[in-house]
Amino acid sequence: MLALDQSNLTLRIGSIAVISIYSAVCLLLLGILLLRFIRHHKDRRRRVVTETWRPLLAQCVIEVPDTLPPLTDRDRLVLLYLWNHCYESIRGEARANLKELARRTGTDQLAKQLLHARRLRRRLLAVVTLGHLQERSVWNDLAAMLQADNAFVSLVAAKALLHIDAKAAIPLLIPVISRRNDWSPLKVVAMFEPAGADIAAEAIANAACEAAPEIGARLIRHLAATQSQHGLPPLRALLQKGLPSDDVLAACLFLFGECSDPRDVATIRAHLSHPTWFVRLQAVSALGKVGVEEDESRLLALLEDEHWWVCYRAAEALSNLPWMTTERLTTLCNGIATVEGQAHLLPFMAQSNVERRRQVPAIPPQARTA
Repeated sequence: MLALDQSNLTLRIGSIAVISIYSAVCLLLLGILLLRFIRHHKDRRRRVVTETWRPLLAQCVIEVPDTLPPLTDRDRLVLLYLWNHCYESIRGEARANLKELARRTGTDQLAKQLLHARRLRRRLLAVVTLGHLQERSVWNDLAAMLQADNAFVSLVAAKALLHIDAKAAIPLLIPVISRRNDWSPLKVVAMFEPAGADIAAEAIANAACEAAPEIGARLIRHLAATQSQHGLPPLRALLQKGLPSDDVLAACLFLFGECSDPRDVATIRAHLSHPTWFVRLQAVSALGKVGVEEDESRLLALLEDEHWWVCYRAAEALSNLPWMTTERLTTLCNGIATVEGQAHLLPFMAQSNVERRRQVPAIPPQARTA
């Protein structure tokens, strides 16, 4: 009798377990179907909004439409994405029409509300939108975001501030750039695009002068991407004040070579004998871009440097001088007393010979047999 009761109990437990498993599977399937239905509904609604508003946004290139369709809060969120995409795709006076459309649809007010949303994506969308709208009323909120733990949030906020008022934003950004080591220098250069290359170069150079050596050196190296010489005066003043760190000095010499300003030749020459090898290396590379004929002897002397990379860059600099020819390079090589010094020039002599042969037009077969 006891064995029968135990078997009945086991059967009941097994039945309950099976029913529970089937119920869980059914609930899971229902949940998946519900999620697919919700997603399908959202996608369909997004397509409807996109098909309705994309032609209207395109019309804003010429003028703002007189009548606009009604919008729900969810539609406005989709419109925010479309509006920003369209704003970044056009230039000139058409942007003023887009701003007018945003205010007529209440999109600017929605962006202000989303600025304090819990979802990161919505906050970022709000920051970008308010920057494009040049909404001055959120200036303090955006300035506070510069200290955000999330580096991406702080960078987007900085770019929005530059969109709103570049001259007022730069004094705020310089100390932040000099402190934050999680801001990529390339992102910093791209961030200043709304302000223009000249303002960007000067602001980044000033930030580099105030930053820690490792941050300042990285910022200086990326100044070349701005293709502006407005960043050179602060760096020249920094070198005149005293001896910066070797990293910053090497970065300055690199930038002087990229900008190729004759006013920096004396500074470059002065560091050819610097005790730190990578500073000498940058000085040699820069001299190859801005040097004159009298600098040949200086570069030849560095072929005997104790560090191999300095010798290599000196040989490369000699071969890249504007007036250098294969015959001249051969003469200089023959005049070097040591085999090691000649060995550094030989690869560049060979490369020069190959390039010269490529420039000589090929002789037609008919001419060879004539």
